[in-house]
Amino acid sequence: MDNDIAASRRQLDMNIAHQAGELISHMLGDKLSVIDPTVEIWTAAGAEDLRSRVQTDPSPGSDLSQWNKLGVQLGGASRAVVLLAAELVFLREHPLNGIRPSTRREHVEDLLALLDPPADIPGQMSEWLARPSETGGFEPNTYYLSAISDHLSWVADFIIHWSKLSEDDQAAARSDPWQLQQVMLDSGDNRTDIRNTFQYLAHPEVFEPIPSANQKKQIRDAFADRVNGASGDTPAHIDRDLLAIRTSLAKEIDGEFDFWSDGVKEKWKPAPNVAASGQSADELTEPRPRRYWLYAPGRQASKWNEFHSTKIMAIGWDDLGNLSAYSNREEIRHALDADSTGGSLKNSVLALWQFQNEIEIGDVVYVKSGRREVLGRGQVTSEARYDHDRSEYRHVRSVDWTHKGQWALTRDAPLKTLTDITSQHDLIEQLEALIVGEDEPEAREQPKDIRAYTRDDFLRDVFLPEERYLRLRSLLIRKKNVILAGPPGVGKTYAAKRLAYSVIGEQDRSRVQIVQFHQSYSYEDFLMGYRPRESGGFTLTEGPFYRFCEDARADDPTRPYFFIIDEINRGNISKIFGELLMLIESDKRGTELRLLYKDESFSVPPNVHIIGMMNTADRSLAVLDYALRRRFGFFEMAPGFRTEGFASRQKALASRSFDRLVERVIELNAEIAADPALGHGFAIGHSYLSIPSGVESDEDELAGWLQSVVEDELVPLLDEYWFDEPAKAEQWAVALRASIG
Repeated sequence: MDNDIAASRRQLDMNIAHQAGELISHMLGDKLSVIDPTVEIWTAAGAEDLRSRVQTDPSPGSDLSQWNKLGVQLGGASRAVVLLAAELVFLREHPLNGIRPSTRREHVEDLLALLDPPADIPGQMSEWLARPSETGGFEPNTYYLSAISDHLSWVADFIIHWSKLSEDDQAAARSDPWQLQQVMLDSGDNRTDIRNTFQYLAHPEVFEPIPSANQKKQIRDAFADRVNGASGDTPAHIDRDLLAIRTSLAKEIDGEFDFWSDGVKEKWKPAPNVAASGQSADELTEPRPRRYWLYAPGRQASKWNEFHSTKIMAIGWDDLGNLSAYSNREEIRHALDADSTGGSLKNSVLALWQFQNEIEIGDVVYVKSGRREVLGRGQVTSEARYDHDRSEYRHVRSVDWTHKGQWALTRDAPLKTLTDITSQHDLIEQLEALIVGEDEPEAREQPKDIRAYTRDDFLRDVFLPEERYLRLRSLLIRKKNVILAGPPGVGKTYAAKRLAYSVIGEQDRSRVQIVQFHQSYSYEDFLMGYRPRESGGFTLTEGPFYRFCEDARADDPTRPYFFIIDEINRGNISKIFGELLMLIESDKRGTELRLLYKDESFSVPPNVHIIGMMNTADRSLAVLDYALRRRFGFFEMAPGFRTEGFASRQKALASRSFDRLVERVIELNAEIAADPALGHGFAIGHSYLSIPSGVESDEDELAGWLQSVVEDELVPLLDEYWFDEPAKAEQWAVALRASIG
């Protein structure tokens, strides 16, 4: 291997492969187990038995985890087969970056416990399993983590194929990485992720530690100009190109690197293009307002003095390793519940997720002790990090602690380690008054760096023709109150926010608020009413619409504000709006009426606009209040499968399965529209097929997503629509499944 290439590879990745290489050498050589060297495990007979077992579901329809299911599948298996499964599980998980050592060890030990007599993990392998998280290897996607049966099946196929080769062919493959790759490909390429993993473990000097074939191609394509263009798109071509690309980069980069290193990753993995993905741009493009957090620095604030002096906030659960390795809350829950107790661990999971992913620089943190005492206030100044140098509380953020003292609360604070209190305006105002001496928190300030949002942005994001957008915009400005009506999945909420921004001219979240009506929602919830106090008695509390109107009134009257009401026809309109039914009329803006609960006159400012959303397919809803119909303009929203925006994203995806599914859904909508019991208001909207970020570049993820859309969303919806015509529902379910098959 070229010295530059050898020096460029991360030593941690090489160590992992060299450790696993001992098992690989037995697999390709003498067939002996590393755990029990007296037993041959890498045999065709053992592989066939293992494959048969893992391809048989022992409990169809049950909620057994894949690990519990594997234990059942291996029940009664020979010693050789159980050892084979245990060593394959080791090989599959050893290169994973974010898995805790205890979890890796547990998965192997659980299988060895099936043996009689049981086998212990040998000392050297035990040392390998003790490797800490975040020390080399790769980050698996959720598809990899959930595919234990598919992975074991593929390796079994490879072992069977390998056993059929001549000794000369085996010897050639053992000595030549590219011949070994070809043997793996010849054995079946239905699971590229585990093949790529085994390639790397067998020859880390040649193959990158990247399981995803699509990711490999994405990297190769981004750097293809360094090697005079792509040599081809077969796995061998792509891996040879990646080796050549590394050779080129190694001449410019000093020391170790991988394709996720700073300065390298940015060239092949740019920031997600939200518009192209079809994903909601809410969290990615809108300026996020400051959020407020209540935080306990250790039990009974035992770490407060240390954290204050070192200007940090930190939380425990150190065994989880770097929290950036977890892509969702469920992965954190599984890591916390290593013993599979089934407990929800809800508060712990939420605290860990929010600490890592939801707190942002500029957020305000209040420090609490117990339920009635506040000790400090500060402002977050850094992203989350995992500090290996700390002996405990390694999940850390830097904080500028602006206040320290002791203040008594008049209400009980939550007992949780971390609580988002942004929506608890009364509590924030009390804390600010106690600590800072002001009852108006900084959250009310104008957001900074607000991005412009124009008509063109709306037309790019929302599947609505320009002439219909202009009509909708005109209706909203003229009536001041509009209801977007349509079937599920046409993007009513998505469009409502962007409609507001397009009129405002920028994505100013401080001038847009959303609430949702329901059958129990009342005037007291919406405008104003009495609420019980913890200390006894009642206090008059302002509702969201009252606060919103007061904020709009205090602003320049030429700056429009938008109050969005989801599921507006779920509420009792007369009960919720009360005297507001008159005040919201466009020609009654500014007219004052005395409020029911407060001795003051109130009016709805002229710069307040109301956008409601109504689901036309909800059979549980009554006819909309006619008094409300007169005060609102109604705009019908339909599926946008034939719009230019959807068509362009469909073309960019270039998936035949997706194209077929779109056509079936369009045909299905025609059938629904023609059904006298349903009609256009029950059509299936385009949001069901809005492509999530990351799916478009990974065939496996795309296939899994399409299957989930059909099985978990569309088929149940059809069962509900045609509950009295099950044959028709089944006919269309079969058609939808066939379109992606």
